[in-house]
Parts: sequence; structure tokens; C-alpha cells
Amino acid sequence: MSGIVSGVVPDTGNDSGREAGRGDGDADVVPSPCDVAWPPRHDVRTSPRARRVRLRIVPRRGLEVVIPPGFSATRIPEVLERHRTWIVRALLRAGLAEAVPGADGAAEGSGVGAFHGMPSGVGAFLGPGGIRSVPGEVLLPAVQARYAVVRAPLAPGMRPELREVDAALRLRVPEGGAGDGVAVDLLRDWLRAVARRRLAPWLHGLAVEHGFHYQRCVVRMQQTRWGSCSTRGTISCNASLLFLPRELARHVLLHELCHTVHMDHSPRFHALLDAVDPDAALWREGLRSGWSHVPWWAR
Repeated sequence: MSGIVSGVVPDTGNDSGREAGRGDGDADVVPSPCDVAWPPRHDVRTSPRARRVRLRIVPRRGLEVVIPPGFSATRIPEVLERHRTWIVRALLRAGLAEAVPGADGAAEGSGVGAFHGMPSGVGAFLGPGGIRSVPGEVLLPAVQARYAVVRAPLAPGMRPELREVDAALRLRVPEGGAGDGVAVDLLRDWLRAVARRRLAPWLHGLAVEHGFHYQRCVVRMQQTRWGSCSTRGTISCNASLLFLPRELARHVLLHELCHTVHMDHSPRFHALLDAVDPDAALWREGLRSGWSHVPWWAR
């Protein structure tokens, strides 16, 4: 068996994908859908170098789904289903297919064993630096909020969803690695919505308090900046500010408001910032480790 059997799936969502790795030998394996468990256990990994979705069968691990940045994990079940035949054949060739529980030949030790006892469909979401699980709790110190994350299975025909109920985030997503990816997408969307609800009024209140004027506030999820201010008076706030201690988040908002007066970091700018935020130097030092407060799924 070769080291890796791979298939490439375009990220356009159409049916023009090519099933790589198909050769004349594939005709020797004609699995019955009733014999192989579906969906298969799989890992999901985001690759900054990927331009389209790639399916890989990795020895001793099974199916890996490599997605490009920005590709919605909600589409992974559709991708798997579209390439079901290739996936099943490749798993069988690699000896990694799982038998349907209770089917003939599915006993322990059979050729289509089950990933050391893991049930069908169970997987993991591979975040930056390795396997990461969906959090059981979300803390937003900047706005003094805490949410429990409650995950429930997705019933047939239902769409994935996240509902904020009191102090809980109720997730309904598919099981397995694909479900973890969907959960991350839903959590990021929710975080942006919370940031719009909480950061924009906070910024407005600080502007009124200190006599600043700006045109509008937008919320983004920048990877390198906590915020920015344009020459037209638009202030951009990073949704990840919610994970900072409240004093640090307030410092960032005041920093951007000061840019409505001075667009540079000149002595005049710092003098103004020190006037409205006397501990600015202390908070500026604290921001050096600011990203350590942000969980991996929000970066």
C-alpha cells in the first residue's frame, strides 16, 4: 500500500470534482453501502496553502479533509457524500473501512475493524497546532460575560445552528470532525454578533465621555490588529477584544478614538492618549501578551 491515497475536491461546491487515485484496480473493489459505516471517522485540517478541498487517506488514521482558509466546514458533509464511492473504495484498499455495527464480518478483529473501538463518524477538528476540541465554555472578560457551550446532535433534515439561551450557547451540529468544524464556524459568527452588540455601544460611550467624533464602527476578525481607524473616521474593532481583560479592551478603544484626532503615533498622539487613559503605558505593555487571552478557534 502506498503511503497516502489522496483525492482532490474543488471548493466551488459543484460536481466537477476529480476523484484522484482511481485506477483500473479500483474495479476489483465494489463495496456495498450496507457493509461500510457512513459517514466515516475523519479529521478536518485547515491549510493556509490549500486552494481547494483535498481528501486524503492517511495510514493508521483514515480520512483527512484538508480545507482552505475561509471554506465553511458546514459544506464538508456535502463534499463527503459527493465523493462517497471514492472514499469507501480508498478506505477499503487501505484496510481502514469501518463495518456497520451488527453487520456480518463486523466482529472484533475483522478486516474492517473500527479504529480501536471508535464509533462511526467520530472525528476531531484540527485547529492550529494540532487537534483541538470545541470549548465547553466561552469567557468574555471585556464585557464580563460567561457562557456554557452545550452541544446536541443534529436531527435529520435540520440545519446546524447556535442559539444563545440565557448564559448558554446551544449548538446543534453533526457528530464527528465535520461537526467540530461547523461548531467553530458558528462560534465565530456568534462572536462577531456579540462584538457588534457590545463593542459598538462601548466605543460610542467612550467617545461621548471624552469628546471624540467618528463616523462609524465596524467589527472584524483581524489576525494581527486589535483595531484601526481610517482617515474617513471609520473605526474597526477586532471581535477578539472581547477576550481581553476589560482594562486592556478599553485601552484599545481609546487608542483608536485618539486616531480620529492624530492619525499617527506622534508625541501629540501619545500625549492625548495619556490624557484620556493615564495608565496607557501599563496597558500597552499588557497588550504584548494580549493574544494569549484569545482561544484558538477565534484566531
